[in-house]
Amino acid sequence: MGKDIIGKAFSSTGEGFVGEWTKWILLIVCSLIQSITFGIVPLLNGYILRIFSADNKAPEIDSWGKMFVDGWKFNIVCLLYMIPAIIIAVVFGLFALVPVLGAVALGNPEELMALFGIFTGIAITGVVMLIMALFMFMGLVRLGKTNKIGEAFNFGEITKTIGSGAGWLGYIGYCVLLWILLVLYILIVSALNFIPFLGMIVGIIVTPLVWVFIAYYLKNVYEAKD
Repeated sequence: MGKDIIGKAFSSTGEGFVGEWTKWILLIVCSLIQSITFGIVPLLNGYILRIFSADNKAPEIDSWGKMFVDGWKFNIVCLLYMIPAIIIAVVFGLFALVPVLGAVALGNPEELMALFGIFTGIAITGVVMLIMALFMFMGLVRLGKTNKIGEAFNFGEITKTIGSGAGWLGYIGYCVLLWILLVLYILIVSALNFIPFLGMIVGIIVTPLVWVFIAYYLKNVYEAKD
C-alpha cells in the first residue's frame, strides 16, 4: 500500500505538470501571490482543495475567484483546528511569563521554577498540535471532496476513514514519512542556498510542485483501503 500511495503521488504530480509548462507557470504564480500576500490571497490552497476533489489527473488552474474562496475555506479550517493549541499556549504563557520576568528582574532563583511552566506549556501545546494535525489533514481532504466546512470536522467519519484504510498506526507512519521527505527537501534547498540565488530559484520553481505532491499524498492516504 505504501509504495502505491507514494508512487501515485509522484506520478500524478509529474503527469500533471512536467511538460505542462503553462499549468506549471500558473501554479508558480498562485504560490507567489499567496506568499507575497501572507496567505490573504490563498490561491494555492484553493487549488489544493481542487486536487482533493478531482481524480488522479491534475485539475486545470482556472476559476480564480472560486480558488480564492476555497483557499479561505482551507485557511479557516486550519485556523479552527489550531484553536485548542493556541488557547493552551496563551494560558501557559500568561501564567508563566509574569513570574519569570519578575524572577529575572529581582534575581530570585525560586521564581525561575516558572520556567518549568513554560516548557510544560510548550510540550503540551506541541502534543495537541500534532493530534489536531492528524485530524486536520484528513479533514481538509474531506472538505475538498464535499465542499462543506462542517464535514472537515466530522470526526466520526474521519476516524472511520482512517480506521478502514491505513489504520491509525499506518496513518501516523505515513505522516512521519511525509515529514521526513519534507525535511530532506528543505535540507536540499538550504544547501543550494550556498550558491547565490540558486536555492531561492529552485524553491520558487519546485516548492509549488511539492505542495501538489503533498495534496496527492494525503488524498491517496484518505482513499486507501485495507
